[in-house]
Amino acid sequence: MKKQVLILCTGNSCRSIMAEALLNAKLGECLFAQSSGVKASGTVNPHAQKLLESKGLWREDYHSKCIEEVLDIPFDLVVTVCDHAKETCPLFPKAVQNIHIGFDDPSGKEVVEYEKTLNEIEAILLPIIQKEMCTMQKKVSKTNNGVKINFLGEVKKENIVMMVQNCSTGNCECMSDKTKAKVKNMVVEGEDGAVELNLEGEISVQEIETALSKSKVINNA
Repeated sequence: MKKQVLILCTGNSCRSIMAEALLNAKLGECLFAQSSGVKASGTVNPHAQKLLESKGLWREDYHSKCIEEVLDIPFDLVVTVCDHAKETCPLFPKAVQNIHIGFDDPSGKEVVEYEKTLNEIEAILLPIIQKEMCTMQKKVSKTNNGVKINFLGEVKKENIVMMVQNCSTGNCECMSDKTKAKVKNMVVEGEDGAVELNLEGEISVQEIETALSKSKVINNA
């Protein structure tokens, strides 16, 4: 399941729209970004839209919307990109991580300032969001009949399936022979971004964590 990210600004006409478009274009495999304004203008800045169109980043469904339209969405991260939005950011029904990264508003300035802001958002904001939302996370837990591994973030189901197939055909590069002998069955479920691997057998969490640390398929994915 993709992570849900909200970019919040005051008017939701320029900076937040730019950030929304960039995140979806560059990190769309692991997250879905939306934007809104605490006092939405109701219109997208025409210079911002023209710039996004020229970069191939614009989507017809992008529009300026008020915070009430997205308040009930269970976001994983809320990013404020202007000081006013930071100061007036509302409380969301679900506890959500908040970060603030301010950018100068190019509205009313020379056209070149819009691209400068877009470049700053890409250079500063995207790496932070990628680290927070898209880095693969692994959680290993004990079950009644074995061990369960939850992979979240930047993970493709096909890579987990490949790892299982390697182990099933004797090409496993991560498990010791002793650990492999204990595994009776392996089942992969879920989808890209949220994959679950269930291993049946008398195996421990520590054994599987050790194996995962050696997996070339996982660590080079």
